[in-house]
Amino acid sequence: MKFSLHSVHGGVKNIDEIHKRAQRAEELGYDGIFLGESHLSSIDSFQTLASCAMITKRVLLGIAVTNMVFRHPTVLAGTAASLNEISKGRAIMGLGTGDGPVYTQGLKATPMKEFEVGIREIRNLVRGNAATFPTGKFGIGFKINQPAPIYVSAEGPKGLQLAGRSADGVILGTGFDLSVYEWARERIREGAAEAGRKESDIAVIAAGMLCVRDDGSEARRIVRNRIANRAHHNFRFTFETVPAEELEGVKKFVAAFDVMKPMEDRVDPDLVNDYLVRRFSIAGNPKECIERIEELQAAGVEHLMLTPARKVYGETVEAFAMKVIPHFKKLSG
Repeated sequence: MKFSLHSVHGGVKNIDEIHKRAQRAEELGYDGIFLGESHLSSIDSFQTLASCAMITKRVLLGIAVTNMVFRHPTVLAGTAASLNEISKGRAIMGLGTGDGPVYTQGLKATPMKEFEVGIREIRNLVRGNAATFPTGKFGIGFKINQPAPIYVSAEGPKGLQLAGRSADGVILGTGFDLSVYEWARERIREGAAEAGRKESDIAVIAAGMLCVRDDGSEARRIVRNRIANRAHHNFRFTFETVPAEELEGVKKFVAAFDVMKPMEDRVDPDLVNDYLVRRFSIAGNPKECIERIEELQAAGVEHLMLTPARKVYGETVEAFAMKVIPHFKKLSG
């Protein structure tokens, strides 16, 4: 099992603190660090990861995620290839159609057909191939020792099928519910079959929130605010994965969500019910977290991307590394 941290730069306004977090993550045995992109509220994620590549040796360095609304596919291809060269092969580029920053600036997400064309173009370019433009064929002009993997962030059936057809991997934002996980894997398999690919060609990173406290109930209370954005992203377009008995509560949550507010103030935490907490987080005491991850591991999950609640970021990163990760590293060792 691999464990990566997401939003290492969340809420941090200076590069020195981000560097400390990146170095500490590597020291503690995490396998990767991933940064989201919100170019007006956070230090640029690509430049941050390039600088982190200079002060780390082992951890994966990933974008989770950026989009094609603000950056052209050729720009993204050059950036991914550059980061992979700078980090000596540790880069992962995650892409979505567009979320918070896109909507708050009054823009629209990339249509699915256009998004898939862009993914294919980026993957082609980072493999050292030329792309065809109205003016001729052009490719990346510097040496590519190995291609940076291109992941798609997906929750809905169309996005998951697209990833199966066109991407190297999926950042799976559907949470940690095992029935939903299998539903998502089936959609990926469908897409892979359409393109004549094998399911094993597409890596999957299961993503969600994290909070570890000695008091498990307190951990689940703390994580509620941070879950809201991820949960809302799942249910904007479909309630297909919601059990019938949970549908009313989820619809109330979605109706009250306000994307224009700060990340952790977008909904009343009382509307983030127990179903949403369990589905979109690993939150509890160390024993509860271990048991939850063992269930995921038994179902075939191999890589978790975990976002600590901002208000207890440092405590969570340390506690998870000291009290949970050793259980799995010992087993794998």
